[in-house]
Amino acid sequence: MPYCIVKGCPHRTGQKLKYPDVVLHPFPRDIHLIKKWLMQTGQHNQGIDTLSERIFQGTKNNAFRMCSTHFTPDSYMMRGSRRLLSPKAVPTVFASIPTPAIINVPLETTLPSQKRRRVDDEEASTSTRLVRIVSHLITVATQTESYTKTCSTMTSRRVFSRQATMQTTGNGGKVVSTQTEDIYQADVMQVRKDHTVCFYSDLLSASPISPALQSLENPETPLKGRGSLIKHPSSIFSSPTVAEPRDTTFEISEPSSSENSKEEQETTESGQSKYLRARKFIIFEDNLDALLHLVRCQHAVKPPCQAPIVEIKKSTDGSLLKVQLCCINGHTSLKWFSQPVVDETSIGNVALANAIILSGSTYRKVRDMFTILNVPFYSHTSFYCYQRKFVYPAIDIQWKKEQAAIKESLSGQSVTLAGDGQYDSPRHAAKYCTYSMMDLMSKKIVHFEIDQVGPGKNANKLEPLNFEKALNWLIHENFDVKIVATDRHSVIKNIMSSKFENIDHQFDVWHLCKSIHKKLLAASKKRNCSDIASWITPITNHLWWSSQTCKQNVNVLIDKWKSLLFHIANKHTFKSLQYYQKCQHQRLTAAQKKHTRWIGSNHPAYNSLKLIVNDTLRDIRKIEKFCHTSDLENFHSKVLKYKPKRLSFKMDGMIARTALGALSHNRNVHRQQAVVTSAKKSTLPVGKKRFKIVFPKQKEQWVAKPMYEEVLDEHLFEIMSDSIKILTGEISHEWLSMSQRMPKNIATYERPEKTEVIDQHSSCFARP
Repeated sequence: MPYCIVKGCPHRTGQKLKYPDVVLHPFPRDIHLIKKWLMQTGQHNQGIDTLSERIFQGTKNNAFRMCSTHFTPDSYMMRGSRRLLSPKAVPTVFASIPTPAIINVPLETTLPSQKRRRVDDEEASTSTRLVRIVSHLITVATQTESYTKTCSTMTSRRVFSRQATMQTTGNGGKVVSTQTEDIYQADVMQVRKDHTVCFYSDLLSASPISPALQSLENPETPLKGRGSLIKHPSSIFSSPTVAEPRDTTFEISEPSSSENSKEEQETTESGQSKYLRARKFIIFEDNLDALLHLVRCQHAVKPPCQAPIVEIKKSTDGSLLKVQLCCINGHTSLKWFSQPVVDETSIGNVALANAIILSGSTYRKVRDMFTILNVPFYSHTSFYCYQRKFVYPAIDIQWKKEQAAIKESLSGQSVTLAGDGQYDSPRHAAKYCTYSMMDLMSKKIVHFEIDQVGPGKNANKLEPLNFEKALNWLIHENFDVKIVATDRHSVIKNIMSSKFENIDHQFDVWHLCKSIHKKLLAASKKRNCSDIASWITPITNHLWWSSQTCKQNVNVLIDKWKSLLFHIANKHTFKSLQYYQKCQHQRLTAAQKKHTRWIGSNHPAYNSLKLIVNDTLRDIRKIEKFCHTSDLENFHSKVLKYKPKRLSFKMDGMIARTALGALSHNRNVHRQQAVVTSAKKSTLPVGKKRFKIVFPKQKEQWVAKPMYEEVLDEHLFEIMSDSIKILTGEISHEWLSMSQRMPKNIATYERPEKTEVIDQHSSCFARP
């Protein structure tokens, strides 16, 4: 059974379930490259020629292997959807080396004998200690500042020591060395210390993405037992632990061009999505330099170089920082990336593009924030590339999954839809119109259509066009649409009566009440009609109640609406009506009758009010099923988070941001009203539903507004994870850009020359 040739590496064939992301690569068919692989391990210096010959003879049956954990991400290349090892790749990541490096670290503090030490209690000294760099990936917490802060970190502890010895050198320093045979998983411990310099080793060691600098402390006393944690307080920094990569610039001889014996399809590490949930930190450059200067040269020669670092070369790619350390002997032996990298693309840059869009922000705002902080950021061209290649396809995947789930849940059922349009700015200046369809039973957004103004399409024509496209799409997808509720748009009424005769077209009660409210408000401002103002809210409430209680009987609905003209005249029985002949409210008291401004048939405002009531009778016949789009208005408010009005986006951005709003709405539409959980934070008793008191501008009075549970947007992390999987090739999704099909602008004629427009420019503020 082939196993990894690196000593101490646990990987072998037959462990796909235990290590699903590890691939055992066969050695190349090149004797020079085989020797280089072996020398990089640092474990086969004696008899390397004999071993290389054995491996070369065994390449036909791939008897000798080296696992993928010893290769960095830039050692791979993509061929189609497969991730393959580069023919000239050289392993550089190894958990241990036979000769631990030695670093002289000047200590600014003396070591107290107490078990618990405080950094600010120590006095400076000039002692020097010899500290070995232990190359095992571990996580420790370090006390790194001269003052103490309290922070909480979940630190994954590993038992890494079987034997530990301490020697005293001739110069009075101590040499601490550890011998590690196995690695044992220990429990997670809670660390409450100020640890400015601390690296998350499990995260970095899970995938061969980039070398990692670790923080390790020098003990004062010899280690005892298995699993002891080395600690050594320092007033500034702790001596580092380095997961040492071999020098990738080290060349033995130029190998001949050859291909591997066979190309292996490698499953991209799905665990890379955990990087998205990992914490990120902002680090100052001076603090980083101070840490890196503690590292000594890692050049793999005999004896190890261990020269001090004299030059730190930095380069940035957006938010990615690349570091190269150069020693006094001219070696460039350590390369470090601040972020995981896949195929020369930083996961952090892709995650940042995700965060901008998924939070509803814009590139310009985030760029300005980074500029003020003096944090490197990528250009708008790179951002548009990231969103087009990774973010938009990932959003499209989630939206298509959502639509498929809704379709499955509504399969075999009659569907009642409510539709309404939304413009990106006031209609006279709008560029885009979005028409959304909601299932009234589940209150979820089923589908939406977006179109933009162009030649032959003005803003007024967009809403009915999008409505027709949305309804045709739903019918084509085999939705059994029985009822559609919309506003009273005249073109939409004609479309429903001419093209969709089999579908019951209902009017939205909410829009109808809103329209009547505007008419009553305008009538109340006429001469001698001010008494109508006190009846506006009762009249709109009466229309809502009439539609809600008519039991889908049009005749009952009309008679209830007509009874309004009797009630405002203080007449509460009306025998002239056939289906509704008496008010259902309680008997009014004498005080109520006296203080109410009744509008009888002789009142100047009666005719104006009667005209409004009778003009609405035709449309009231289409609200008997009590369909309303108030929940759809909630969606319109939600989607403004992702595509604020008066901000210009391309068509792809409009579609993606609308889909984000729909996903968030569908995930949270059934949130329950929050309840009081602590008597200290509320005047209400525990268990009571929570409200907040607001003062709306329109109502001009204090009202209680329900408070709901927190919004859950876990789908945003799924979108980010999918975008990373698209980057690594784990997911292949066909996404078509709609922006390329749209005209470059909405101008009605060709763009003239720039000089001509400048010559015609004039300003009223220009001085003669």
